[in-house]
Amino acid sequence: MANKQGHGVSRRKFLRNAGVVGAAGAAVSAGAVSIGMATAGEGRMAKCDDCNYDVVVIGAGFAGVTAARDSMKNGYKTLVLEARNRLGGRTFSSEFQGHKIELGGTWIHWTQPFVWAEVQRYGLKLKETPEPFSEESQTIRIIHEGKAVEPKLEELIGISKALKDYFAQAPKLWERPYDAKHTWQQLLAVDAMSGADRFKQLKLTPLEHSFIDAYVAGIAHTTSDRTSYAEIARWWSLPGGNMTAFVDACGRYSFKDGSISLINAMIDEGKPEVRLSTVVAKVQEQGDRVLVTTEGGEVIRAASVIVTVPMNVLPRIAFSPALDPALVEAAKEKHTGSGIKVFIRTKGKLPEDGKRLGVAGSDHPLNLLATYAKAQDHTIFVAFGADPQKLDIQDRDAVQAVVSTFYPDLEVEACYGYEWTLDPYARGTYCSYKPKWLGKYYDHFQKDRGRVIFGQGDHGEGWRGFIDGAISAGSLAALRTKALLG
Repeated sequence: MANKQGHGVSRRKFLRNAGVVGAAGAAVSAGAVSIGMATAGEGRMAKCDDCNYDVVVIGAGFAGVTAARDSMKNGYKTLVLEARNRLGGRTFSSEFQGHKIELGGTWIHWTQPFVWAEVQRYGLKLKETPEPFSEESQTIRIIHEGKAVEPKLEELIGISKALKDYFAQAPKLWERPYDAKHTWQQLLAVDAMSGADRFKQLKLTPLEHSFIDAYVAGIAHTTSDRTSYAEIARWWSLPGGNMTAFVDACGRYSFKDGSISLINAMIDEGKPEVRLSTVVAKVQEQGDRVLVTTEGGEVIRAASVIVTVPMNVLPRIAFSPALDPALVEAAKEKHTGSGIKVFIRTKGKLPEDGKRLGVAGSDHPLNLLATYAKAQDHTIFVAFGADPQKLDIQDRDAVQAVVSTFYPDLEVEACYGYEWTLDPYARGTYCSYKPKWLGKYYDHFQKDRGRVIFGQGDHGEGWRGFIDGAISAGSLAALRTKALLG
């Protein structure tokens, strides 16, 4: 692992190169939108008097772009304001070592109804992980008592049973994953339980504990003691409540031409006006108007505003009247999604063992290491870790040291990732709730106030925190805006 000084230097280099503070970064072009497409909605006149726009959408991730497309189709002159110099929010299509990759949200599935409907709508092509995909055998190594071990058949059977035991409550907690209130009392009964607390209720072998803990960390993108058990039970329930469906839903299918292909298709259909590198400073409700002030000092008058920025970013914007104090408290507390995702190129083609998977508990720098793409002279792995302080993903030597704990024969040639916790317009990865958050905050999230509509992908029912949940949140926000404006 890199020393503390090197760690800081590497991350400052990341901030400088990644384009998170307005400067163009090397990876940005893969997610850029054409100027002609971005300004196609400028000719439409606002319906409301004394307004520049009927709808202003803050944020150009999937929630914002969906809300903007639908608002344009509903007949409203719509403007999208995005702080970054690219579209996509916490999705980020890029390239690494000749391979198309996603630095943020990636995988989709037909059990995710909103994103799958968009794939069908636009006829988008998919690819499977790893690429090229084949139903070949997979070598699994689990870090157990400080060493990488390959579980025997009877141990794998035990792990499978342990997984079922760990998630045994999930079907009752989330009988209807799109209707939390249906089983609200059951959810409140476990609201204070963390993912780690659930382990204390079971008799697991250390190997079983390490395997499940790794997937809990992967689900929550944090250590198992920081995430809500109800939250990870939701993930298990949504695709059908078994390991095969779970793995396919969360790690098999993705956009062949990148998540940006869907973003661009939505923009191309709706044709809202889009302004990149435009940071919103204030949102002020004044009777039947909302004033949106940018950091550059421009004041934009709108009949309504749809807020889609990540919840951790809400305190950056000054709202008048002030936001619900519970929303501000939750945003300052921050959700638990704060881990790392790194792509790793290793030298040479994998041996005949086909795919490889590395698994380690929450305390390890990398919890999941999986084959992503294979070529004749190299292999690409994708890895996830719960704590960005445990591994500098910009440091090849540090990454090599951790990869070697799983597979000593793998020689790391390059590594590449995006540190969302350092991005001032994300301040974390995807949203995952903490213990006690359902009872404390759930009824405060996504509550509109006057002409300010909240459509954040961090909240809502079903696959919130996923591309699917963001599309759902944006679509519903556009519907509520239509009801407001008439």
